[in-house]
Amino acid sequence: MVEEAQRGEGMTKKADLFRTLTKRWLTPLDAVSACGIFSLSQRCGEWRRDPVLQAAGVIVLDKWVALPSGSRVKAYRIVRPTSWTA
Repeated sequence: MVEEAQRGEGMTKKADLFRTLTKRWLTPLDAVSACGIFSLSQRCGEWRRDPVLQAAGVIVLDKWVALPSGSRVKAYRIVRPTSWTA
């Protein structure tokens, strides 16, 4: 409950993650530090399969990102269609 109070009234970690993904690309490590979510790919997969979000035109994008260590991880972002992209 303390974490919810710090993020805002009634804001869940999942809702916080969704809001953050609409603003910027996140890697799994970014999701842990920004939202406290360890399962970024699982949440993005849920949103991709959600018929309500599909009907609303919400799109979950992903891309491979190379880290300084040489490892590659997926980064995710959520976009909504606009008059420019539709």
